[in-house]
Amino acid sequence: MPSAPARVFCVAAAASLTLSALVYFAFSWRWPLVGDTSLMHYIGFLVQRGWAPYRQFGDMNMPGSYLVEMAAMHIFGPGDLAWRFYDFALMLCGSAAFFVVTRDRHWLAPVFAASLFIVTHGRDGLAQGGQRDLVMAICLIAATAFLFISIRNRSAAAAAAFGLLSGLALTIKPTAILLTIPQLVLALFAARSPADASGHTVPTSPRFLLAGVLGWFAAPLAVLLFLLREHSLAAFLYTLRTVVPYYASLGHRPLSFVLVHSLSTLEPLVIGWLALLLMLPRPVHDWRRNALLLGVAFGILNCIIQARALPYYRYPLLVFLLPVIAIDLTRALDSPHKPGAPSMTVSSSWMASAARVVALLGLAFGAFFLAPRSAFLIHRYHWWENDFITSLEQNLNTLGGQQLSRKVLCIDTNSGCGNALYHLRLEPSNGILSDFLLFGDSAAPAVRETRAQLTASFASSPPQVLIVTSALYLGGDAADDYRKLARWPEFASFLAAHYTLTTEWHPTHSNLWWSRPEIPASYRIYVLRK
Repeated sequence: MPSAPARVFCVAAAASLTLSALVYFAFSWRWPLVGDTSLMHYIGFLVQRGWAPYRQFGDMNMPGSYLVEMAAMHIFGPGDLAWRFYDFALMLCGSAAFFVVTRDRHWLAPVFAASLFIVTHGRDGLAQGGQRDLVMAICLIAATAFLFISIRNRSAAAAAAFGLLSGLALTIKPTAILLTIPQLVLALFAARSPADASGHTVPTSPRFLLAGVLGWFAAPLAVLLFLLREHSLAAFLYTLRTVVPYYASLGHRPLSFVLVHSLSTLEPLVIGWLALLLMLPRPVHDWRRNALLLGVAFGILNCIIQARALPYYRYPLLVFLLPVIAIDLTRALDSPHKPGAPSMTVSSSWMASAARVVALLGLAFGAFFLAPRSAFLIHRYHWWENDFITSLEQNLNTLGGQQLSRKVLCIDTNSGCGNALYHLRLEPSNGILSDFLLFGDSAAPAVRETRAQLTASFASSPPQVLIVTSALYLGGDAADDYRKLARWPEFASFLAAHYTLTTEWHPTHSNLWWSRPEIPASYRIYVLRK
């Protein structure tokens, strides 16, 4: 392709990508706090009120998730708009990391990768903002960027930042260590070489390794101090042995389903990229590219291990895959007839021309179809449809409002009951926050223990108001019609004997919070008989 048309194409692609990404910021800033993040905010609120994690309330999340969430609430604020700013900050940090890891490449590469990641995240809908895997993904790609800077600039501070962010990712999801160690080993081999692929001199001293290791221990040490302060270390270790394995066994999907959905909306782009790899000459040894490919392998493994194909599980894959694709697509645009380039045979010239065509098609698909279509879908989401939460808040205010603190309990996980309690700043009567630990497999130790805790709590101090949602987390859809109650008949009998059903709310329409409309959960409100 002539240079002038190529420049016009790149400028037009960059403009389309940038405008599509800006649509996400412009149309999502009013999105409410929903989904898993609302539960994490509620847990952070409880910790700030003196509740001890794992000891006074049960949960399957790692302690680093709490610390990050509470830090975000402290920096940005506790409300819905503050949560949006936090999510925007994650997108900007990820974009900055994309620019660093694609340094010395075509200028379009970071714009392509960052914009597609932003619109893909936005397309995933309201419930994916600030997700744990998203935070872990941003930590890992930012850590990789600092690793590149450390090797290039002989910077011990950058190496410490690599360790700090990698250690923080570990405290959110322990699987992060499967990437950190291989990347560090690869960087050590690069440091022993006289120069990296771009010709920069690299250090031969291992001092950056010491800085990285010391940085890596910072976040786990902070987590340990947090657990010791809350007297929750023993309870956390018990959770690792019981609750976490049980939670990890729920909601599994077939491997083919997981692999397909890990690349959802990006399949044509990935197929074109794989075809392009067959046409491009094998790149010279570049440890930085290999470090990104390690991230791709980790992202795929992370999706397979979690085995549920939830949208946010693929973020650790996308933060590494998109920069690699962008680098290769823009690399194929380079003319094979540069001054000083070796002469090419007819077959190699034909292959280079075919590679440029495939690269142009891939860039055009991402810039002129995928990004604008995702932006269009983002602006169509009905963020204001949250009747479940608003109606429940109204009913709770009618029943006593702030007087219900420590006297109300939600039998739910993330349908929206926790949102209402968080908005009203109501503390629960006990620390059982997840319904799957009550209505799951009765043979599982985690379920038996949680049922025993609830039974003991009800015997000593039953909640005045009890809310039960229709859905079971990882056990069915929102229209389950309270079938989870049949999984624990004793609890259903207790409800019938001691509580009066005062309110039963059903949705009147579906919510369009992501790519397809969904019927929200129903809820029932029971009041303790005097």
